[in-house]
Amino acid sequence: MNDHPSNCTNGSDETGRATDTGDQSVDFNLGVRDLSDLVSDHAVALFDDEGRVAIWNEGARHLTGYDTDEIVGTHYRTLFPADDRDADRPERILERARSVGKAETEGWRLQSDGERFWAREVLAPIHEDDEVVGYAWFVNDRTEAYERERELRTEKALTESILAAQPDILYAYDAEGNLIEWNAQFQQVTGYDPDELAGMHPLTFIAPEDRDHIRDAIERILEEGERVTAEGRILTNDGARIPYEFNSARITDGDGEVLGFTGVGRNITDRKARERELERLERLNAIVRTIDETMVAAETRDEIETAVVEEFAAADAYRFAAIGRADAPATSPGYSWEPETWAGIDAADEHTEELLSTFIDPPPVADGASPFDTRAVQRYRHLDEQSVEAWRTHAREHDYGAVAVVPIVASDRPLGALVIAADEPSAFADREREVLREFGGTIGHAINAMTVRRLLYRDTAVELEFESSDRGDACIRLSDDLSCELSIDHVLPLTDRAFVYYLTTANADTERVREIARDDDAITDLRCIDAGDDECYWELVVRGSTIPDLLAEYGARLQSKTVRDGVADLTVQVSPDANLRELVDVITSAYPDTRLVSKQTVERPVETRGDFRRTVESMLTEKQRLALEAAYHGGYFEWPTRNSDAAEIAERLGIARQTFHQHLRVAQAKLLSAYFGSAD
Repeated sequence: MNDHPSNCTNGSDETGRATDTGDQSVDFNLGVRDLSDLVSDHAVALFDDEGRVAIWNEGARHLTGYDTDEIVGTHYRTLFPADDRDADRPERILERARSVGKAETEGWRLQSDGERFWAREVLAPIHEDDEVVGYAWFVNDRTEAYERERELRTEKALTESILAAQPDILYAYDAEGNLIEWNAQFQQVTGYDPDELAGMHPLTFIAPEDRDHIRDAIERILEEGERVTAEGRILTNDGARIPYEFNSARITDGDGEVLGFTGVGRNITDRKARERELERLERLNAIVRTIDETMVAAETRDEIETAVVEEFAAADAYRFAAIGRADAPATSPGYSWEPETWAGIDAADEHTEELLSTFIDPPPVADGASPFDTRAVQRYRHLDEQSVEAWRTHAREHDYGAVAVVPIVASDRPLGALVIAADEPSAFADREREVLREFGGTIGHAINAMTVRRLLYRDTAVELEFESSDRGDACIRLSDDLSCELSIDHVLPLTDRAFVYYLTTANADTERVREIARDDDAITDLRCIDAGDDECYWELVVRGSTIPDLLAEYGARLQSKTVRDGVADLTVQVSPDANLRELVDVITSAYPDTRLVSKQTVERPVETRGDFRRTVESMLTEKQRLALEAAYHGGYFEWPTRNSDAAEIAERLGIARQTFHQHLRVAQAKLLSAYFGSAD
């Protein structure tokens, strides 16, 4: 031991090597030297009390690459990477060995050529007379094992991260049906603790009504080796049912023995919801088509409304339906509603009637709005969870889960609302609402068109007379600025907010008419059709809000309109079924300088088909009738290809072609005059 000084009085260099060994040394126990010799094939070294190498065996030389002469006298820290030396890790290990009697560590150590190896080491203090006189260092090269463990850890971490990121559940069962492996998602979905899951049978997690076909699928996997896809609802620990699709395959060993099966389960809740929505949409479209066909044949508004509610109530997907008409109170804003036609529910019950009305005008806590305000379909889903207690109670009593409120609208004017109750809590998705919104417009259009038809064919009508000096009307402005008289002969709707007026002006200069019309933003087109000495017949296009536009919303017609020096007398005919009070309110609100002068019911003679035929025949001369009849039956009006031309028909009648054209044109004019009501 004296050949290897273990203490130094003159310090050391940066590597820990002694710069001067001096004459002092530590005489280590001979047994320690003998131990180093006995384990020469293992890395063993002895350090002095300051951690400098005193004895270095062959195993240490082989492991680190340091020869004895090269390493003896250097400090323990020489074997550590720079980061560890900067962090004083070698000193901390020595101190721990000194204080607790042994220090076991693992970490990177350096060989003489700078290469690293992973060391597992034990550092034990050597005592003499109760004082630490040195340390015994035992080290094992664990580089290969460490690299393998690190690879395994990396693979495990990768696998765990994949499984953790996997939204699907993973499972494995043995051949007896005991759960042996699962991922965290499986545990989270089912709601069981790990101790409970181990060994559980697969059917435990399946809703009872789905167990038979899942059992059959498992048997096919184990007995026939099929890869099976099956759907079933997972029954969770708290009783919830979640639809899943399972894809499973058999597990076998190298000899083909069946060990069990494994698979993946995917949550298909969204897919099932989309499928149900599509089914509901198809059923809804079928109902709408049936009702559309019925509305075409209906003769009254009651027939239309009855057909709508009965068709919905008869469908399996719906529980009941009710329709009420929009009523605009004279003294308050907004509309009131109460059910008038219903099916599938006793709406005559006072409590039910009040409850249905709350869907039209919902309470603030319901997070909804009146369809008369929004003109949009309002929906209330999952009614058994709704904050409105009356809705929850009624829905449970009558077994429905959702309600849609459909505005019935014509030309943006609410005519009423349809309330539909569906059995499914998630009914009335966005696409269903869009179909219902269009359907509400179809009902409104049918009701409006029926009002017009009833006005045309009924033998009585309500005649309203108005007087107006409101310059918001283009014709009144034109008469006022011209200081003339004009009369409206006909109004033709061009688009929703554009009308073609045919009118006659008396004692008005044509150029002055053009000038004033050109300066009026509402008049977009003007054409003089016929000009006489005192009167001119004009065609003009008026855009924007007009009185005919308002009348059309109520199925009313402008019968006559005469304006003298800016004061108009209007006669309007409307069906007795129309909401007269609302119509008058709309007109006087839009044109404040307008007042209702009179209201009366007038008789309107009903003209039959024979009456019309006799009227036309009385207007035609014999030659005009022959020309029209020959042209019609001879194929002259066939288009785009005619079966005969004018020359052929004229020759057949024994008249000149020009004469035939003259007779035909006059006959057509008389026929159209009879149809459009201007026989004069």
